Amino acid sequence: MRHFFALVFLFSLPSAWAEMTLTILDQDNLPVSDAVVVVSNKAVSTPSAVAVMDQIDESFVPRVLVVQKGQYVSFPNSDDIRHHVYSFSQPKTFEIKLYKGTEIAPILFDKPGLVVLGCNIHDDMIGYIIVADNAFALKTDKDGKVRIPAKSGDSVSLWSERFIEGVNAVKNIKITSNTEQAVSLELLPPIDTMDHSSMNKGFGKKKWSN
Repeated sequence: MRHFFALVFLFSLPSAWAEMTLTILDQDNLPVSDAVVVVSNKAVSTPSAVAVMDQIDESFVPRVLVVQKGQYVSFPNSDDIRHHVYSFSQPKTFEIKLYKGTEIAPILFDKPGLVVLGCNIHDDMIGYIIVADNAFALKTDKDGKVRIPAKSGDSVSLWSERFIEGVNAVKNIKITSNTEQAVSLELLPPIDTMDHSSMNKGFGKKKWSN
């Protein structure tokens, strides 16, 4: 019986990886969606499922996709027009020439980092794939919230395309609570109000030759 109560006490203690809610806000106290939070000391395996980066209404959907190193990504084109997808980012350089439909085989993303996507036909089409190095990674929802396996004292990495320093910037956030924490950042305006030249600061727009 004594051992039983000892076990009950043990499992009633707060878990070292208990989930807490992190909320990302901008300088106007508005939620920041599609910000990616990485908990580098929480290892995860590479999913066997193929991730999907679709193309709908001349936009990448989702705009920000989070995958793990070694994961495959499919690039269907659900539009009635052709797209020419490319990336010249160091973690994954590739080109899918003019196409539509789902005939393109999935592409392997085997190096961690930021992959910026463009379309050689539609300059306003921009998408991002964050390839995590087999660490827990998730993006914030429309309310700027994300549930992460972290506790007070941990540090996590944060990425957002709205960083004033450019899309290649990464910020470290110190976790100060085991339950909830809000972080306010000075950011560029929301995506739908941004000028594309400002949005791509640090990206260096480049097009593949036909």
